[in-house]
Amino acid sequence: MQFDVFVNPIVAARRAYPYVVVLQSDFAQGAREQIVAPAVPRKSLAKIAGRLTPVVLIESSEHVVLVPALAGVRRTDLKTCLGSLAVARTDLLAAIDYLFFGV
Repeated sequence: MQFDVFVNPIVAARRAYPYVVVLQSDFAQGAREQIVAPAVPRKSLAKIAGRLTPVVLIESSEHVVLVPALAGVRRTDLKTCLGSLAVARTDLLAAIDYLFFGV
């Protein structure tokens, strides 16, 4: 589902990017791949880019969703769902709008 958080399925990248957030609409459920953005602990970043990098809570800890680093992953590789960031929907959609449309 859109805004669900998963453990990063790319093991080699998991140390730097422990989680991914599904940004793809639920209307595109038939696709083999899901569009995701990595989420990193806020403390690991010296500076964040404001509107493009919303801060969210994952497992009671602040994380930054790196919307400019969108990637496609196979739906079948997204196995461990940790919950939903639907409460941050407005900020996540604002970051997507800003990235693609400048608004």
